[in-house]
Amino acid sequence: MCKRGGGAHRVMLENPEEYSFGDDPLAAGATEFPGASVEWALPDPDVDPAERRLEISVLVEDLWKVAAAWTMTRTDGDWCDFRLVGYDVYGEQVIAVGRRLVLVNQTEDATDPELPKIPKTPPRVEQPSVRVEPSRPRIGPRSRREPNREAEWYERQRADAKIDAHLDRLAAANEAMLDHVSRALDMATSSIAAAPDLVRGAREIMRESINEQREMFDRYRDLQDGKSRMQEQVVREEHKTKRREQLLGLFHEVTKIGAALAGPVIQEGARIYLNPEARLITQYDRAQQAIGFILHSLQTPTLLKIFKGKRDQASAFLTVLNTAMITENEREALLELDPILPVLRSETFDEAVSTQLRYAATYIMGRIAFYQIPYYAEGA
Repeated sequence: MCKRGGGAHRVMLENPEEYSFGDDPLAAGATEFPGASVEWALPDPDVDPAERRLEISVLVEDLWKVAAAWTMTRTDGDWCDFRLVGYDVYGEQVIAVGRRLVLVNQTEDATDPELPKIPKTPPRVEQPSVRVEPSRPRIGPRSRREPNREAEWYERQRADAKIDAHLDRLAAANEAMLDHVSRALDMATSSIAAAPDLVRGAREIMRESINEQREMFDRYRDLQDGKSRMQEQVVREEHKTKRREQLLGLFHEVTKIGAALAGPVIQEGARIYLNPEARLITQYDRAQQAIGFILHSLQTPTLLKIFKGKRDQASAFLTVLNTAMITENEREALLELDPILPVLRSETFDEAVSTQLRYAATYIMGRIAFYQIPYYAEGA
């Protein structure tokens, strides 16, 4: 990023007219100045520190070349302020280093009125320790056209000293910039490297907690096996009773209304009794089968209706179902469903899905009760 004078730093663009694209011209399709962005990768743990420092030196030299090219082609003067901004993999800013680049002028007296003057220490010129023999007295007057060799030597020494002073200041500025960038990049590298360790630590804590709960509930699984199977059978019988009540209600209405309403009664009977959803109820042996049935039966319009048009939540819902479906252990598969249990219990889900899907969800709830998995309600 760069700026000249007051105001904020701006992104370096290839075409100046693209600055009219808005606050974020790159997102709007603008073309960035060549070489203005550098992708920073994590170093190899086995890399030699000297080689790493050489890589950073080359990177800083390339960035200064890009800044010099920008100053010469995009500004009216011989200086410009630049800022090196670094972002991590999550898009968060981690470094911001600002420096001013000044192009060296070939004329010593040419100065920019906007730049602060740097005090210059006159070079110290030592006279060469040359043994000089006493010269013989001149007989005649010295000619005005005879060259003064000693004055010319002192002038050359003074010019060389000025050049050396310029080179020393340039090397010091480059070394300071290299040190700033090196520290900033090391900080960014440390921040990025620490993120995976934090994630792994959190996963280990969650895994230990789940294992403790599994060990605690496995102790009572054998004792409660008969009771849980009875509860599962009760759920199945309730669904059978509901289907029978629908059928008996249909016959009752037919008898009550009579022949005058035979047509609507037959139509209603066909809708309830001949409805494939009411008759074709899939039987499951494991919870993973019911989970897979829900996963492969849900259509995109139904998902958007359940989650009110939020596609990211619908995608996350399918991801959790897929993870649970491919889990080998049934109890672990049911534990994977913990984040989406409120959705399976909601009225919106019951109203949006078919009878088969509602039965599959009910079967999953029966298996959760069979393993006595606790339910942590939202807000509890």
